[in-house]
Amino acid sequence: MTHSDHDHGHFDAAASTWDADPAKIERARDTAALLRDALALDGTERVLEIGGGTGQLSLALADHVATVLVTDASPGMVDVARDNIERAGLTDRLTAQRIDLVTDPLPDDRFDGVWAALALHHVREVDLLLERIKALLVPGGWVAVVELDDDRTGAFHAHHDDFTGHDGFDRETFATRLRDSGFHDVTVTDAGSVEKELGGDDQGRGTFATFLAVGRA
Repeated sequence: MTHSDHDHGHFDAAASTWDADPAKIERARDTAALLRDALALDGTERVLEIGGGTGQLSLALADHVATVLVTDASPGMVDVARDNIERAGLTDRLTAQRIDLVTDPLPDDRFDGVWAALALHHVREVDLLLERIKALLVPGGWVAVVELDDDRTGAFHAHHDDFTGHDGFDRETFATRLRDSGFHDVTVTDAGSVEKELGGDDQGRGTFATFLAVGRA
């Protein structure tokens, strides 16, 4: 599965209040600006988002592409994303669907690009997911992944006792995984950092570096 059972429950429970945190909205907008600069979007792209949550990243990029299919394995997140898309008046260009892209049948459509922000570290079968992403892309299409740098302390998910994903990724290893999955012209660049509450009354906040990996099909 893309997410553990814990992740499904956690994100379903958090969905209704997810967008109440201004830091999450700001993070989505910053990531959108990063992707606009890196991908040289021309407004014609048909995009699929993986782990799109409440849809904030794709909403921030809606005016820079043709269409986006926002996918997430959490039904709760997808419900909120649909509401957000409707409120924004973007139902003609953005849609949201509950899909686990590791285990579910792939959509029939093919896409010019796939983006994902802080989603793949929840995926146990990353190599399988990358192979399936490539199958979803038209020739010359791109994948753009924003992810956590490898954090061997496990602090980012330390308050999730049953987290079974990845504590970030080594950049060069992730680039190799993209190439091994059939992508070329792979680049990895800095993507700033993420601040997060570490959990507990006295844990404070932590700062975690991120990277942007881009590959062409």
